[in-house]
Parts: sequence; structure tokens; C-alpha cells
Amino acid sequence: MAKKGLVKGALILSIAGILCRLLGVLFRIPLSNIVGNYGIGLYQLVFPLYSLLLIISSAGIPVALSKMIARVRDNHQHTKQIFVNALLALIVIGAVITLAFLVLARPIATWQGKPEIWLLYIAIAPAVWFVCVISAYRGYFQGLNNMLPTAISQIIEQLVKVVVGLCLAFWLIRYSILWAVFGAILAVAVSELIAAVMLAVIYTMRNRSSYQTQDLTQIALSSGRLLSWRVIGQIFKISAPIMVMSLAFPLVQLFDSFYLVNALKRNGVSQATELYGIATGAVHTLINLPSVVGVALATVMLPMVSRAFKQGQMQVMRKKVLLVLGFILLFCTTVAIGLWLFPKLILTLLYRRAFSGRPDELAVGILLLRIESWAVILIGLTQVVGSVLQGVDYERVPMWALVGGGIVKIIFEIITLKPLGIMAVSIANLLCYGIALLISGSVLIKLFVKGNNNDMRKSDLIMEFSAEFGTTKKNAKEMVTWLENQIVDGVKSGDEVVLDIGKFQMKKTAARQCRNPMTGEKIKIKAKTKPIFKASKKFKDSLEK
Repeated sequence: MAKKGLVKGALILSIAGILCRLLGVLFRIPLSNIVGNYGIGLYQLVFPLYSLLLIISSAGIPVALSKMIARVRDNHQHTKQIFVNALLALIVIGAVITLAFLVLARPIATWQGKPEIWLLYIAIAPAVWFVCVISAYRGYFQGLNNMLPTAISQIIEQLVKVVVGLCLAFWLIRYSILWAVFGAILAVAVSELIAAVMLAVIYTMRNRSSYQTQDLTQIALSSGRLLSWRVIGQIFKISAPIMVMSLAFPLVQLFDSFYLVNALKRNGVSQATELYGIATGAVHTLINLPSVVGVALATVMLPMVSRAFKQGQMQVMRKKVLLVLGFILLFCTTVAIGLWLFPKLILTLLYRRAFSGRPDELAVGILLLRIESWAVILIGLTQVVGSVLQGVDYERVPMWALVGGGIVKIIFEIITLKPLGIMAVSIANLLCYGIALLISGSVLIKLFVKGNNNDMRKSDLIMEFSAEFGTTKKNAKEMVTWLENQIVDGVKSGDEVVLDIGKFQMKKTAARQCRNPMTGEKIKIKAKTKPIFKASKKFKDSLEK
């Protein structure tokens, strides 16, 4: 049944993700043809900061919701309490960040060296608030292992963005490229609003039966009882490392948006904005297109892994993880080979107008796409491995892995941008994801290798204790260590420590003589006291069942 749910959920999100990526391509390609590489460069200057603010406001919370709800989804009241607290927190956070975005639009644009793009920040600011609301609903449904609302909302979101964005860009290009880009970005906010409303309607319809049995007073009192600072604190405790992990690459992209264009200009590159648009627009769009499958599998895997971990089904979990890793490796390798072999065909087919009559820009695009094609494999594996580690309460590992990769990327770009030019960005991306996968993958392999040994060690007991009682591994370790110390101290003092499974005690052995089997010589063995464990009848009987 669980395998069926995994395949079904992954299939739903993969189909939705592929459709969304295709719609994204259908949006980006005509948009590139309307506004050109310069317009795409302006478009890309806005999105790193937008992505950063989205992560600060909402990243990690859907994952935390999915994980928490998956573990208690049989308890409707507890599930509802987790969701309501997350939704209220996200509404407040989203509103504050959107307001700050609006106020700081002009200074930010000036710092980026393009004062005129402040209008673009105004256009996209409301989207932050809408995405916060969307995140709460998606995390709720994913925790219930219902991927359909997430899939539908993603498709609706992309459809609205494509239709509204391209219509506005086509209409506004008569005024200027800047206004055309403004229309395309405004469509993002409109699409997020419609997706948020749609998810709220689905949630209300799903819970309509519980509302029909209550009057308005009961609903208000129930909502008040659902509010809990403890639950909010737990949500943010789980989501904090995931948020930091999610921040790593957008922070790097934000650095790129401030640094690359200005640095290339200082190095005497006249088409700095166009090169930035090619690297972060056309190439990155194609490289990230296959990651839709990795995202779908990671999203479905997390609640399943978390629930299996909670129930102690480690062997079942391990088989699923290995199956998914094998599939994503095969899929991403196939795509990477295709991108490496046919970069010119792909770019000219999809971005014909953007590269028409620009052989130098096309040559750059081909070079960058060939270099970054292998990043497809690294990204896919990193997504799945990170999701598994989050499900088994190792959230900090993928966080530090991506932070480490991001730091290496920035250092590499600063050192090599002058001699390598825009090519340094693509090589740095490979290094970033390679280091992230190396760190996360090594931890996962260690867990799996340890798990293949049937002996249960203290670390395994701590992990099981943490999963069973919903506490941190640090608290679980302290409790297990305390129990060990109580047993040792009791036996040391000469007492019998009696448990249901048996008793720990000290046993005295008298002095005696025996012979060395090799020489036949008599040996005197001193009297001594040693600790022993005597299993109870109840324990012995339980092993025979």
C-alpha cells in the first residue's frame, strides 16, 4: 500500500511538475523573444532577492508541516492545530516582508546598479504574501499524503502566469523593454493570488462537514483553543535548518545578481547583462527542467520516510530510498547526456529569436549548457538525499552541505571570473552541488551501512527513542544515558536492578585452581565479582512467540 502511495504521489507531482516546467519554458521562450537577452537580464535581477524573501518567509514550513502531520494524521484535532498555527504565523510573516519589500524597492534597485527596476520589485512584492499562504496549504495536504491539491495549484499558477504574463509583455513592449518585463513579473503575483484562493477553497470543501455541525461561536472558540505557541515553536524548530538550507543557493544567486554584472563590466565586458541573462536564464532554465522529477520524488518521500522512521520500519524505508535513488540517477544521467550532446539544437530550437543573428551569444550558451549539463545529476541526487535526511531528523546535514557548496561557489567565482569570464559561473555551480552531494551522501551511506548490521547499538536505540516519543536526538540520548547510569550505579552498589526483561546483578565467584590446557600446569584463579544479566521468564517467552 505504501509503495502504491509513493508511486501515485510521485506520479501526480511529476506530471504536474513536468507540465509546469513545460509551461515555464512556454513562458520563458516567448518572453525571451519579446524582450531579448537584455530584458531577461532585467527579469533575472529581480528574482534572486524575491526567492530569498520567499525562503525567509515560508521555506521549511511546508516541509515541517508535511513531516509533523504525517506522524499524527490519524488525529484530526492535532492535525488541524498544527495547520492553523502554521497558517497564522505565515500570514503575519508574509505581510511584514511584503511591506518591507515595497518600502525598500528603490534603494535595492539602486544598489544593483539598475535604479529603473524598482518598478519590477513593486510588481512582485505581493507575491511573497500569497506564497506564504500557499505554503501552509501545500504542507497540510502533503502531510496527509494527498498530492493532488499541490499539483492542481501548481498547474493553475503556471497557466495564469503564462497567459497573463505574455499578454501583458506583448502589450507593454510598445512602451519599452522595462514595461514589458514589468507586465511579465506582475503576472507572477496574480498567479500566486489565484493559486492561494484555489487551495483555500479545496481546504474548506474538504473540511465542510466539520463546519456544518458548528455555529459561528463554536468555530471562533475552537480556533482560539487551537492556537499554541508550543506548536508554533515546534514548527519553526523543524523548519529553521530547512530554511537555512533553502537560503543557501538563493543567497548565492543574490550575490551573483549584485556582483557578476558589475564585475564583468569592470573587466571590460560590454554585454555583461546579456551574458548574465544567458547564464541565469536560458541555461539555468534547461538545467533545472529535469529537477521537477527530483522535487516530486523528494516531496512524496519525506512524509513517507518520516512516518516509516516514526514506526521503526527501517528496512522498508531503506528499500524505498534505494529504489528512488536508482531511478533518479538513471533519469538524470540520460537527460545530462542529451544536453551535453545536443546543446546547439536545443538552444536554437527553443530560443530561436533570442539567439537569432547573435552567433557569439549562441556560442556562449552552448559552452555553458555543456558544462552545466552534468549538474542535472548532482541536483537530482541532492534533492532526494536531502529529503531522506530531513525525514529521519537529520535536517542540519543537507543544510550545512548546501551552505558549504555555496561558499565554495562564491569563492571560486571571485577568484576565476576575470580569467574564465562567464564560464566561471557554470563551473562554480558544478562545484556547489558536487560538494553538497558529497557531504549529504556520505552521511546517508553511513546511516545505511550501519543499518545493514542487525546489531542494535546505543545510537540506534537513541534514534528509535527519538522517533517513538517525538523528541530530539539530544534529549533521547540524555534519557538513554541516564537509564544506563542508573543500572550501572545500582549494580555497583550491590543491588539487583530488576526490569520486565530480567535483572542486572553482581555475581561472586570463589577462588579456584585449574590447569593450563597447553602445558598442564596448575593455575590459581583469584576470587572475583562480575556483572551478569539474567533474563526473565516473560522475556524468554516473548522471544519464542
